[in-house]
Amino acid sequence: MTEDFIHYLWQFQQFDATALQTETGDSVQVISPGKAHQDAGPDFQQARIRISTLEWVGTVEIHTRSSDWFRHTHETDAAYENVILHVVWIHDAPVYRTDGTEVPTLCLQNRTDPAWLDRYQILVHSQEALACSSQFLTAFELHKRSMLDRTLIQRLSAKAEKVRQLWEQSQNNWEETTWQILARSLGSPLNAEPLEWLARTVPLRLLHKHRNQPFQVEALLFGCSGLIPATPQDAYTLQLQREADFLLKKYELQPLPTQVWKFLRLRPASFPTVRIAQLVPLVTQPLSLFSFFINQEDVTTIMKTVQVSPSEYWQQHYTFHKPTEHGVTQLGQETAHRILINAVVPLLVAYGHHKDEARYTDRAIERLEQLPAEQHAITKTWKSYGLKCQNAADSQGALEWMQTYCQPRKCLSCSVGLGLLKR
Repeated sequence: MTEDFIHYLWQFQQFDATALQTETGDSVQVISPGKAHQDAGPDFQQARIRISTLEWVGTVEIHTRSSDWFRHTHETDAAYENVILHVVWIHDAPVYRTDGTEVPTLCLQNRTDPAWLDRYQILVHSQEALACSSQFLTAFELHKRSMLDRTLIQRLSAKAEKVRQLWEQSQNNWEETTWQILARSLGSPLNAEPLEWLARTVPLRLLHKHRNQPFQVEALLFGCSGLIPATPQDAYTLQLQREADFLLKKYELQPLPTQVWKFLRLRPASFPTVRIAQLVPLVTQPLSLFSFFINQEDVTTIMKTVQVSPSEYWQQHYTFHKPTEHGVTQLGQETAHRILINAVVPLLVAYGHHKDEARYTDRAIERLEQLPAEQHAITKTWKSYGLKCQNAADSQGALEWMQTYCQPRKCLSCSVGLGLLKR
């Protein structure tokens, strides 16, 4: 038994309500179960319950066992003094308020259809990636579409919150925020954190001082990355090292620890050395990236703007000293899509939240709908169960759906799971 299941039973009143009684024998009539509460405090707010002859308005707390009240130390929390009903599966201990009065307890164990519990147990104990895998194809399309839309908004809101935090850390500077989120998106997934760290270490305002001298921007970024070899073996690396030493000393910058960078299990075109080299032409362009990303409505134009080519050396190298015949001449289309999905779209949503203007979120979703669906393990898993993602909006929703609901088995919070359970 889980609290989630009892929470569901109470919220939707899915139990036998005939002659309800508390554990002390008082009659119970549920006028309103209250509103589910996700933050700290009791589980349901503004409930209306008639107990015996008195109508109470207050909160309802859910537990598997009534003794969980003490295990969760609610007896010391004033927020639980207003609990008017304690709803449990098993009653194993009375609960008292600080004034000595007992909190009325309603036990649902013998009032629930065993078939409901059996169906729920089958879902949560399934070994499949999708708990409802054997029934998913029969689920209503409306429920599936509802979940994709809902999880897309949840994912965009979570990403926008990350952008908001970066904005606050950069003293409310949208240009610096754009620079950091752009660097992070280019490093996704393995080097996202180090590249964001690098962008914070070398602020955009400093790079813009050298905007007309791309080699100096390259020296600043590579110097602070800590990736320049201690013993250069070619003319470019030697010159880069000298320029970096001078600029880091001038601006009192400290390089990152080299161990933060990941090279293993990456394609050479995604090496952090290549990504840093690609950042240089992105930030030396004669435009405000923030204004461009916010105001440009044409996805093709955005794609062309971010698909830059690194300097000549990095068109022929993946790492220092080792030339290759298959270098990187231009930032690839897949990476450009990732920048749009993980940088431009979250930036739009965050800015829309900041301005309290829904049109920016609408524009962000429109951009996702113009991009192809992402191809990764999770979208392939969904496809194997019959859910096809038509565009990046669908694939972002599907990713959030799997991570937030399917993997932790939150079936009772899922429209599809609820629909199947009710059958």
